[in-house]
Amino acid sequence: MTVIATAGHVDHGKSTFVNFLTKQETDRLPEEKKRGLTINLGYTYFTFENKTYSIVDVPGHKDYFKNTVSGFSNADVIFFIIDSTENWSEQSEEHFQALVALKKRNFLFIYTKTDLLKDEINKKILLTKIKSFQDINYKILEFNKVESKRKDFSKVIHEFIESCNFVTKNPSMWIDRAFTIDGTGKVITGTASKSFDYKNIIFNLHNQKLQIKEIQNRDTVNQENNETKRIAISLKKTNDSFPKRGDLLTNKEIVFTNMLFIKLNSDYNDYLFSKGTSRIFFGTDYANIKKINFIKMEQNTYVNLTISKAVPLPEFENVIIQNIDKNQIVGGEFLFFLSDIQNQKINKKIKNLKEVKNLLDIFNTLNVKYFAENTKFARINDEYINESILSEVYEILENDLSEINKAGVERYFNDNYQIKVKIIKEILKNYEDIEISNNQLIKINNDQDILISEYKKIYELLGDGLDVNSINIKSFDRNYLKELFLIKKIYRVNSKLIISDIHLEKLISIVKKLPKNFSVTDFKKESNLSRKYSIPYLELLDKLKITTKIDKSGIRKIT
Repeated sequence: MTVIATAGHVDHGKSTFVNFLTKQETDRLPEEKKRGLTINLGYTYFTFENKTYSIVDVPGHKDYFKNTVSGFSNADVIFFIIDSTENWSEQSEEHFQALVALKKRNFLFIYTKTDLLKDEINKKILLTKIKSFQDINYKILEFNKVESKRKDFSKVIHEFIESCNFVTKNPSMWIDRAFTIDGTGKVITGTASKSFDYKNIIFNLHNQKLQIKEIQNRDTVNQENNETKRIAISLKKTNDSFPKRGDLLTNKEIVFTNMLFIKLNSDYNDYLFSKGTSRIFFGTDYANIKKINFIKMEQNTYVNLTISKAVPLPEFENVIIQNIDKNQIVGGEFLFFLSDIQNQKINKKIKNLKEVKNLLDIFNTLNVKYFAENTKFARINDEYINESILSEVYEILENDLSEINKAGVERYFNDNYQIKVKIIKEILKNYEDIEISNNQLIKINNDQDILISEYKKIYELLGDGLDVNSINIKSFDRNYLKELFLIKKIYRVNSKLIISDIHLEKLISIVKKLPKNFSVTDFKKESNLSRKYSIPYLELLDKLKITTKIDKSGIRKIT
């Protein structure tokens, strides 16, 4: 199913044309009928040669621009309506700029009310606009209610769509309606992209799998996912939370923040754009922009945004940034979310750099997919890495591991260099004597067999049970003992008790059987341990952040 959206200035005949084509009325709200204009999105369809085409009729009035963009977001083709008597008007320009910003490229430009026109249609403005964008696929049609034939229009539209090439999107669905039906319950609707997996739908706001009764496509049960289509989803009551308009459904979880990094579609560098009230549109939702920073590079322009709420976005989602005060629009492609640390670091770097030549001037590492073509940057698997940072990492690995181990490998490299552990593991392949164990960097020596032997002796002395024996640790070599603590093969419970990693795993398995919030008594019953062991063990689990003490009585929760 191809999804078509209308566009054009208010009163240019969008709903009239849709009514003509589908024999259905999309303006259903009392206010819409009273005022004679579309306020909310209207949905309908028509068929031709066993093909179904879904239509989203959008508002033309500038006061409902957010609804307009919601209708554009998932459309494959645009019916761009132009009143032949008024020609290109204010919302014609606004809609065209928004559509181009969203990378919409398949247009059917339809001049309406041609029966009221005395002279020939003036197409000069439209053709000038089209020439500015080489990759627009379009056809120009003429329509009037008196002479136009529905079947002829349907055929032309069908043939045009058959010739279109559509960009493959990430599997997703933005919700445009959410409502309750008596006897059915909660229902949501939206446009599902091609390859969307209906058996594994994640509600991204809470990253939960959606519990579904049924999925329908135009009154029939939906089974195939090989094309873009309008669908309705009936939800089970067992869902912890229910999606609403503007929410996103995908097939994988998204870790998201309110800080976004976006690549602009054009070489945009108007510093005045960042002054005044701005907002960003994505899918069927939008948010106000709190901070906006333009980052001009040799080839492209990027922005990092802080917006009014944390929202999930699919990678490479097309977005619109609008400066309301100046009525300016710029389009972009969402790349990734920023953490607080990343945001602080890149803003600091940008202030200190006279010129930003490429993304690796402000990010220490980035996946190769964020670069348009192969570069000469240092590369580790699928990540490009800043060469000066790579040299720093090699230097610290060769000189001092203690600072890394104080913080832990993951935290140290993330906080200081924004480098993921998987990259450090690849770097360590160049070192035969260093490895990562339990988030620590360990120097491997030739006495590994002795270390293992010492560990086995300690475990045998402790015993298999959790009521471990007290042992004299001074009888063991201090260096080997220190390394066993460092690699987390043994743990100090208190001044009199130590346990092994095997004992710790047994404690964790006991805790997992307890209620989410549990007492010392609950733990004692499940473990069959006396207070002598129970309290110190729980304190160790607190220290390791496996549990958290939540009140003075000793009630804990599993972290």
